[in-house]
Amino acid sequence: MNEPQLFIESGAIQLTNIEQHLPMMKLIRENLPAINEGISMFGKSQSAFMDNMLTVAHPTPIRNLRQILSEINRSMQALREANFNIKRKEIEIKKYERQLINERDDLERELINVEIEDRISGLEVGKNYISGAIRKITNYITQYNSILESIGVSSFDEIDFETEEERYHIMTAFAQGLTAARSHGGVVDEGNHIYFYQIGINGAAAQAEISGLLILEREYLKNGETPPHALVIQFLNNMAIKYRGCSREYAKYKGMTGEITEIATIKKDLLEVVND
Repeated sequence: MNEPQLFIESGAIQLTNIEQHLPMMKLIRENLPAINEGISMFGKSQSAFMDNMLTVAHPTPIRNLRQILSEINRSMQALREANFNIKRKEIEIKKYERQLINERDDLERELINVEIEDRISGLEVGKNYISGAIRKITNYITQYNSILESIGVSSFDEIDFETEEERYHIMTAFAQGLTAARSHGGVVDEGNHIYFYQIGINGAAAQAEISGLLILEREYLKNGETPPHALVIQFLNNMAIKYRGCSREYAKYKGMTGEITEIATIKKDLLEVVND
């Protein structure tokens, strides 16, 4: 057989116009070991930077802990599925190899060999993704422990999470309102005014708070300085402190017991998270 064959993973590339592809195939063959080594460093959907800065992007620590737990759980499920898929492929390879021993038809033997090569190729791809999942989980666990240490607790429970929820929504509403105001000439949009109303904050008051921050930022710019990101973080923290209890008062107005239903939560003996 004179047709050149290029093996990538474990399968032969089948081509028309073979002669025109020879230089390309040669380049791929020569560089494939280095490319495979580079690919092995990834095997995951995004970088640790994106995981840490864009996925875990909430303004309060327990919300970020919850997000991390969700990401770990998702990655663990994917890891579990990938692991069992590899075990299935390994068993399938053994079954095909057993069939190969007793098969006398040449074409059937060729088909069985193709099935074996396909499973072997799938094994390598699956192992790469397992490696990526393990590194992703390791990063998230490291960040999880770091956040716990930064807020001075060893763990948290549902009560801690619910207690922090008001703070989270106040900060998120002001962060979203600020973002909307930047793109709407300083005016908070309707959607975020609805958000403020739902958590018990007067929309006019929220607009005034955001307008004050925008004025302060313009002063920085007028003086040729860049407004620090810490300015926004401090603003959000100040808003959480200033409007603490707003949702509780609104819940009472609606005839509800409050924003937390303790009897419906799971509790543990843990350190209390300080919200200030």
